[in-house]
Amino acid sequence: MKKLGFFLIANLILVILCFYVFSQEAPPPAGAPTAAPTGAPGMGAAPTMGVIKGKVTDTQTPRANNLEGAEITVESELLLAAEGGKRTVTSDSAGNYEVANLPPGEYAVTVTKKEYDSNTDYVTVTAGGETFHDVRLYKTDTIISYFWKTGPIRWPLLLTSIVGLTYIIERAISLYRLKPKIKVEQFVQRVTDALRAGNVMEAVSICEEAGGPLANVVKAGLLRYSQRVIEEKAVTKDDITEAVDEASLMEIPLYEKNMVVLATVYQTAPMWGLFGTVTGMVRAFTVIALKGNGDPQLLAGGISEALLTTVIGLAIAIPVMIVYQYFLSVIDRSILEIQQVATDIVNTLVVERPSQK
Repeated sequence: MKKLGFFLIANLILVILCFYVFSQEAPPPAGAPTAAPTGAPGMGAAPTMGVIKGKVTDTQTPRANNLEGAEITVESELLLAAEGGKRTVTSDSAGNYEVANLPPGEYAVTVTKKEYDSNTDYVTVTAGGETFHDVRLYKTDTIISYFWKTGPIRWPLLLTSIVGLTYIIERAISLYRLKPKIKVEQFVQRVTDALRAGNVMEAVSICEEAGGPLANVVKAGLLRYSQRVIEEKAVTKDDITEAVDEASLMEIPLYEKNMVVLATVYQTAPMWGLFGTVTGMVRAFTVIALKGNGDPQLLAGGISEALLTTVIGLAIAIPVMIVYQYFLSVIDRSILEIQQVATDIVNTLVVERPSQK
């Protein structure tokens, strides 16, 4: 009996297992849809391509503008070689774009538009998914755009730059015209030779030919010497030196004329820049007080104004200061040259005492 019971129980378990196996492999009922294999074409196939879409706008505040005609280039080794490894689309009038049928993977998305800085980001595409990638382009800055970002201080800075440039040109032309028409070494040699030959009036003619403050100062000394000889009065070094000094007082200011204007320009330009920095920061903190600091774009205008005014003020002051110092060195060298040549001529007159011819 025990063996018979054991046999029946074993057969029952075997029947249950067979019924379970056949029930798992049973065909679906009539009319039931049949699932397509994974990856097979058809309505039920699992999608394998992805999409990148988004909107292109500028950084205008408080409301950005949609950018039409921006070129969106998607690059990746996943794209077919026939496409050159990249695909390009253009944004529509609303700034929207879409790049479809992209294999899953990482792509470099570059957005370009004329008069705007390009933007490149990396975007990951998933199978059957839509990846949204919005882009904000910054307008390319120019000298004019920087000028308009400096706020009301732009006008004093513009006036300062115009005045500085005007007087730099004026001083350059004036200093060039004050140079003698004859080289200094040649001028001194010719005048000295004439004096040693006893021909004072020839030396005066050489001074008139050379022109400029140097020749005028020497000419004053020669004329004083000639006057004393004609009047048959004693010629002293102090007398000739006095004539040279009087002429120098008339000629040297021609070198220093309008230099104070350049000094004022390079000293006041940074002050205007600092003033613009203060007004820009006041504007930024006013925005914070009224609208909070949640959106950095709201603060960009004031901070940009604060920094740009300082930059422009220094950009004006530094070149003007360099040119001013250069002009000073030219003036100092010219004045020293006048003093040295005048002293040599005076000594020649006193020592040689040429006769009047």
